[in-house]
Amino acid sequence: MRIVLFLAVAANSLDLFVTTLGIHWLGNREGNPLLAGMAQSNWPAFVLVKGVLVPLLIWRLYKYRDRSPVLARAGLALVTVALTVAVGQWLGWMAGVIRIAS
Repeated sequence: MRIVLFLAVAANSLDLFVTTLGIHWLGNREGNPLLAGMAQSNWPAFVLVKGVLVPLLIWRLYKYRDRSPVLARAGLALVTVALTVAVGQWLGWMAGVIRIAS
């Protein structure tokens, strides 16, 4: 279960990193509609939410493993898959940008 926690936090960190590259250097936008406005208008708040609050929420979900193991496992699996898909979509978008530019 710890490996899933690590993967979820690592995927979130990687997603924040590639979102930063995409927004500031490549003209991309945040894909999460709940955070898109914040990413465009208030970058420090976006980094605080995505870089601090989301990992804390992931950790909180991990702490539920004793009281509600099914919820904790399912939630961590869902978060890990969603963040991995987000990074994969960014990589696909990046491949398109590089192909068009060259």
